[in-house]
Amino acid sequence: MTAASNFRQKTHFMKSWKPQRPPSNRDRLELYALHKQSVSGDASASDPPSASVADKAKLTAWRSKMGLSQQDAMEAYVVECERQVQLYGTRDDGSRSSAGGGGNNSGSGATTTSSSQQQQQNNNQQQQSSGAPASSQSTPMYHSTTPQNTPAAQTTNTNDDGVLLCPRGLAAIPLLCAAASESRSAYLARLQVTHPSNGWWAKQEPLCLEVNNPLSIPEKLIIGIACQIERISLVVSEYMGHGQAVSLLSPRVLQAFLWPVHNVFLSIWILWILVCTYLGSMVSMSQTLLFGAKRTNTPLGRLFLEEILPAARAVESLCEQHQTISVRMSGLALMPMMILCDVANGVVGRLGILVGSVVFVGMGACGWWYWLCVLPWLAVCSVCLAVMSGWCFGLIELSGN
Repeated sequence: MTAASNFRQKTHFMKSWKPQRPPSNRDRLELYALHKQSVSGDASASDPPSASVADKAKLTAWRSKMGLSQQDAMEAYVVECERQVQLYGTRDDGSRSSAGGGGNNSGSGATTTSSSQQQQQNNNQQQQSSGAPASSQSTPMYHSTTPQNTPAAQTTNTNDDGVLLCPRGLAAIPLLCAAASESRSAYLARLQVTHPSNGWWAKQEPLCLEVNNPLSIPEKLIIGIACQIERISLVVSEYMGHGQAVSLLSPRVLQAFLWPVHNVFLSIWILWILVCTYLGSMVSMSQTLLFGAKRTNTPLGRLFLEEILPAARAVESLCEQHQTISVRMSGLALMPMMILCDVANGVVGRLGILVGSVVFVGMGACGWWYWLCVLPWLAVCSVCLAVMSGWCFGLIELSGN
């Protein structure tokens, strides 16, 4: 079967695919970019003057595929579809697709469709042209089968093209929390079957800003240090163990020593994502207050709905009892951020969006010392504590051998 045939077949499948949990913003954009590159070739170099934030994000993703041939893009699209289907699963709830529309009915099973549902079906038709999974108006951003640490879904929407407007960093927090909950035995077992060139951290990239943005350097530093620590854990088996240079110690001893450091760096990454989202919302809100929403194309209400409130609920979810201790400590460190977001939202409900936005920016600016001094100090302290606790886990593993 040719690449074009595989591409058409996979595109047709993705039109009706209903994942168990909605794909992240990053994965949706990846599918969109590969589909556009396959069909239309390279994207234009400039953004349309009236492009929204979501449109610019889609164009940026499309431009990242510049130079890729259409045939190679088709093959990459098929591979990416298979990866996402395997990662997010397929939901089988017995719901029926509407005839000719490809959109999903709400879970009631009714055969008639209201006017709002019909509009959603039209939106799904536009979305399906890019091969993104169909969405339903009654389906929340996070499905009920997602982990319990998933932030509340009621505060985040999608645009007409099915691209999540929630920052992709916030969308990744549930997966990072799940990774941080990996037990020591599961961590050691995973390292035994992982090649040093195929480590988990080696596959990660900045989520808050574009890779080539200078402001993404701190996030790159977090990922880079964690990647090197993981690489040490992976290559240590070549030098430790029976028949190796250090035969008295099992590689699992050093790997167990580095396990809490791995978890702490995951928590630091989560903390960084939320702080970047908060500070980025402050900057965007300040620009809108100064220059107006028409010029910045970022309404104040949209910022509250799609960034500020989801970030506050994400912080709240970090403090839940089922989270690991490192994640819960990050949630406690970010509790002032959640309080500020909720206070500003309360002011919006009583005095209006303009006053609430001024309060949000003012309180955030007054707490600059906390974001730029206290939180980095807490991150360094958490790494030191992880190293000290690592000795305990290393000794436990040593005694077991």
